[in-house]
Amino acid sequence: MMESVQHVSEKEQSPDTVLDRFQSIGLEEMEHASLQDRKESKYLLTAEQARDLILHLPDTYRVFEVNGQRVQTYSTTYYDSPHLSLYLTHHNGNKPRYKVRTRSYVGSDLSFIEVKEKKNTGRTVKHRLQTDGLITTLGADLREFFSSCLPYDYSQFMPVLVNEYKRITLVSTTGPERITLDVDLSYHCASTDLALPEIVIAELKRSSEHSDSPAFDYLTRMRVKPKGFSKYCIGISLLYGNLIKHNNFNMTLRLLQKMMHGGPIRW
Repeated sequence: MMESVQHVSEKEQSPDTVLDRFQSIGLEEMEHASLQDRKESKYLLTAEQARDLILHLPDTYRVFEVNGQRVQTYSTTYYDSPHLSLYLTHHNGNKPRYKVRTRSYVGSDLSFIEVKEKKNTGRTVKHRLQTDGLITTLGADLREFFSSCLPYDYSQFMPVLVNEYKRITLVSTTGPERITLDVDLSYHCASTDLALPEIVIAELKRSSEHSDSPAFDYLTRMRVKPKGFSKYCIGISLLYGNLIKHNNFNMTLRLLQKMMHGGPIRW
């Protein structure tokens, strides 16, 4: 008796299962797209929208691959003061603003401590330092690094949020640009766990000189507009609830609810 075979249509595939049609790019080839100083545009997508976007990009992008893996798992721990001063600076719309985090690439030996700075000009600059293993406390040995990029006393900073997700990175073949798609987001703090399985955060990162972007063009055709989304700030808003001011993020929080239950949202 022949075994029955189930064929999965493209619409039923998850975003990470449609990557076979892409050529790969390794870490050593990524220098032109490292983009530590860049402009960013973020988009909120459903899994179906993300899959549709990916299906239209294999001719002009390559997929980042390391150790045979085209989907990397990230674990990020965010640090803030006891009064969440970095979060509140972002919530209140002030610039420059900063995020302090440690990040590990699950499945590899790479770990970093990072300071992400949003300048008054709107540019984003990421400062990073590779570490021997994942750091759990911000000690005096990091003073030189923080003094070079963070105008705060970090000695009172503590872990306030853990964010985990899987990332697909597509690198443009036409210029200094890449688009990342973060799927299977989950948040954790001391008392609460939360997952956002149907939400995909797409982030288009490119130099100011690069304007030829098939990813941007297709997102425009999909009628999806950029939407400010900080994984850190939304995580704090969701997990800390009424313990912290979050009224300036309420529109994004409502949008997440609609996308989780009602499909794509277009503007």
